[in-house]
Amino acid sequence: MPTFSLRRLCHHVALVFTWVALSIIVGTAYATASQEPVQKLTDTFVSDIQPILKKYCLSCHSTADKKGSLDLERFTTLDHIRRDIKPWQNMIEQIETGEMPPKKKPQPTEAEKKQLLTWVKTFLDHEARSRANDPGHVPLRRLSNAEYDYTIHDLTGVDLKPTREFPPDGAAGEGFTNAAEALTEISPALMSKYLKAAKEIAEHVVLTPEGFRFSPSKTRRDWTDEGTRKLQQFYSSIVPADGKLPIQPYLTATIKHRDALSNGKIRLGDVVSMEKLNPKYLAILWNALRDTTPNLVLDPIRQQWAKATLQDVPALLAAIQRQQNTLWKTVNVANYYQSTSAGYAEATSRQQTVDPSAVETLNLRLGIKPLPGQNDVVIYLNARDLLPTTSDAKVVWKQLRLEAAGKPALLLANYADYHREYTVDYASVFANTASYLQAVALRSQNPQLTVQELAKQHQLDAEHLARWVEVLALDADKIGRVVPMVALKPLDEKLERSANKAWINGWKKRGQDLPILVTNSSDTEEHIPGRSAPHSVTVHPMPQEFVGVVWKSPVAGKASISARITSAHAACGNGVGWWLEHRHADRAVMFSEGSIGVGGEAKPSGKEVTLAAGDQIMLAIDPKNNDHGCDLTDIALTIQVGNQTWNLAGDVANNILEGNPHADKLGHADTWSFVYGPARAVKSATTAIIPPGSLLDRWRTL
Repeated sequence: MPTFSLRRLCHHVALVFTWVALSIIVGTAYATASQEPVQKLTDTFVSDIQPILKKYCLSCHSTADKKGSLDLERFTTLDHIRRDIKPWQNMIEQIETGEMPPKKKPQPTEAEKKQLLTWVKTFLDHEARSRANDPGHVPLRRLSNAEYDYTIHDLTGVDLKPTREFPPDGAAGEGFTNAAEALTEISPALMSKYLKAAKEIAEHVVLTPEGFRFSPSKTRRDWTDEGTRKLQQFYSSIVPADGKLPIQPYLTATIKHRDALSNGKIRLGDVVSMEKLNPKYLAILWNALRDTTPNLVLDPIRQQWAKATLQDVPALLAAIQRQQNTLWKTVNVANYYQSTSAGYAEATSRQQTVDPSAVETLNLRLGIKPLPGQNDVVIYLNARDLLPTTSDAKVVWKQLRLEAAGKPALLLANYADYHREYTVDYASVFANTASYLQAVALRSQNPQLTVQELAKQHQLDAEHLARWVEVLALDADKIGRVVPMVALKPLDEKLERSANKAWINGWKKRGQDLPILVTNSSDTEEHIPGRSAPHSVTVHPMPQEFVGVVWKSPVAGKASISARITSAHAACGNGVGWWLEHRHADRAVMFSEGSIGVGGEAKPSGKEVTLAAGDQIMLAIDPKNNDHGCDLTDIALTIQVGNQTWNLAGDVANNILEGNPHADKLGHADTWSFVYGPARAVKSATTAIIPPGSLLDRWRTL
């Protein structure tokens, strides 16, 4: 806290009085000189300003036609302007921002604007200086006792009343205790009380890790008690006295609103408001019950919860409490400090784990079925603790052996005795590596060529060649990655006259509102809600289901693919994920993917894919983090093969209800399909198998 210095205070007071004296002298001199520009301002107003006002302003702001209650025609002299300065102050802002004159009215030139603004600002400056001494001399003053108390209260947040020992303020001739004339003198006795009050205020400062605060008290014990009371008040509003979370109302809320939350009809925030629950605890419980990550403790509870009704809440709560009592214990506040030889030590946590001490021996028999061309089969024993404990838990393999019908068991411990019989001669296997790499590169240019045909042409082993193809992954069109080919389901229920608008139609999942695909066949933009542009296609996914458009190629050749993905909701949601996928036979390759935020847009273009007749290109829209709120998305897809072009909106926007699958404008039936499938899981970050920039990495891009 800063300390008062009488010398510094006197120095500051002297500076203030000097400044006031200079202001009076300069103000008097200016009052005399300020009369000189009046005639110039008058002459300029008559010769230059009035013609500009008449040309651009008086057609709307005249005495006869006072638009906006503004009459500029009445200002004929400087005296008239002095009586009402406010319109001229507003005129500066209106002209500088381009609000006046209106856009459709004649506009002044830049020179005329500058001339008008210069005159108005000069006039206003002159008026400000000429009125500088109005209402006259105001003497310097100190704060009254009441004002000083209020100021300290506002600054500290505590009502300290530092002036309780100050002498009372005297009233001036007007009868008020805050008149400047009565508050100009600070006696030595009053100055001493100011210094004493400042020191006492400083004694109420409490230092905190974030800075400091003020307390009504001066002792450390009181400061500690204040913090403890605030913590108690905070926790008492959330949990009962024993400190345990009352899980029953949260469990009841998740079952009561389970279907509506899963279908996206309401959000967790809505449940919090309706049931008056803590949003953090409700989100933790909801996510734990819906998480699909395997968990030995939670999996049985999740299965029971998924089928439970409100009548099953007591039984489900009892199952949870049994798990809690088996695996956790809560230390009472009275026992929170543990006795040690050196005194008392604080417990690590009020909630501590209980080791169930479960020890089991299990016989595992695994069938080894190598794939064609596969040389190694790797088996992992992946074990995890039931609970995070401090015990040194271990899992040990015993009697690892290989068994086959009609053959003696081979212990892995004796592998050195028989390994030669089962070891692959890698020198001979990789002797023809260059030939295999060349064959794989040729296949990447001609995906229709089978591995068997390629091996026969180059006199290579088909199984080894298939393994090279899988490892190098070059037939993923060199721009994508192989992904699981999930089953696609058609949107099989028509949606007609959505929102009672005859031009909003589409397809949706039978019996559900979502996922959905709709088109706007009109020439105007609609809000359904979310923006639907004229003659456009929009889609909306579900939390667990993506929605997509599939184009089936009626021809073979190299296709150039471009797309546009635009968020149709600019004020809510969390955006969507998207990807472009090439499907050939039983293989799917994702060759472009990404995500957009709220109001965002993505334009993947210039993608080239080699197609066979019957191949499919899919544009899919996925919810982010299973949150599909406000996920209406405008999509466009254009595919060009040779001199033929297919455009999604051009083919289906005006006649979407003709069928799913839907024909194109070139006469091919069943070209477009509107589908949905399971939402993708978020990919975890992985380390590239092939180091970027390495020789093999550069070879793959050839």
